[in-house]
Amino acid sequence: MLEYIILGFLMFGEKTGYDIKQTMKKSTSNFFDASFGSIYPTLTKLEKKNYVVINEVLEDSRKKTLYSISEAGKNIFLAWLQQPIEFSKTHSIYLVKIYFYSFISKEKAIDLIKDFIRDVNKAIGELTEIEEKSKGKLDLYRSSTIYFGIEHYNSVIKWCEELISNLK
Repeated sequence: MLEYIILGFLMFGEKTGYDIKQTMKKSTSNFFDASFGSIYPTLTKLEKKNYVVINEVLEDSRKKTLYSISEAGKNIFLAWLQQPIEFSKTHSIYLVKIYFYSFISKEKAIDLIKDFIRDVNKAIGELTEIEEKSKGKLDLYRSSTIYFGIEHYNSVIKWCEELISNLK
């Protein structure tokens, strides 16, 4: 999946590995995120497959590596993009812990869930900020994924609050 996300970002234009990570942080991180430790090896793999082209430039006496998508990369990306969307169940790791909370005290579980709600609220704030800054700059598809993230996180909070209410 990361290969296609990187190719998709490069469809917008030439980027450094750092640019790709920053773009991801502001766009797909609410549903798919990757570290620099994953991005750079994937870029190397894409270059070996001739899906990306490297352009090294000097900027302020420092070597900067820019990546752009090749015609082969565009073709493989567009072929993938036009395939039907595959449904996958969510992999919400937090549910694994909550599943086993019967092994800790109810009070501790409630405290942990409240901490989790604070973290989710922070994520909503970050997405809302991205949504505000990108108003009118993103097409409907990209802006709708931000909206989805906000709505999904709000439903997670509602579910957690109902769980706390039931525990009390």
